[in-house]
Amino acid sequence: MVGGGNSAGQAVAFLAPQVRKLNLVVRRPLVETMSRYLVDRITALPNVEIQVGKEVAALEGDETGLAAAIFRNRVDGAENRCAMRHLFLFLGAVPNAEWAANCVDTDHAGFIKTGAGFSDAAAGRRTALPLETSHPSVFAIGDVRAGSTKRVAAAVGEGAAVVAQIHLALAHRTGGSHA
Repeated sequence: MVGGGNSAGQAVAFLAPQVRKLNLVVRRPLVETMSRYLVDRITALPNVEIQVGKEVAALEGDETGLAAAIFRNRVDGAENRCAMRHLFLFLGAVPNAEWAANCVDTDHAGFIKTGAGFSDAAAGRRTALPLETSHPSVFAIGDVRAGSTKRVAAAVGEGAAVVAQIHLALAHRTGGSHA
């Protein structure tokens, strides 16, 4: 499991009794990112190994699926291989979209705003589409989007929906119809 927030902590507490061994990979000590009651619960679990200061550097697979992960120490770069068949990501509520802040509108937490931000009928500009950012014809979907539900199924749905919105935006730009 990768992630150090409360969601990851709750998942560890749920999954650990069902597996032989569970590695929890975190960038910082749990006490800095997780509620005390979860830290206490996790550290009491005998089959949980906490990989502090590490990140997933690579994944290895075989003909049946995931075979191993390579963990990298963020301080010295040392790597260690861990055989595994399952990997769960609980990376939380940091949007990792700083690169977009100077291009499109973001909220106070750095999530990309969509569905508003431009509309000037006098200048021939249309209203932003639901998944369109404040910059015309630039779209955002999934967890990085402000107001998203932060679930994989929702992101997949947004990915499907954005295709039609891109067609609409392109049709408006070219003055044609969308297919």
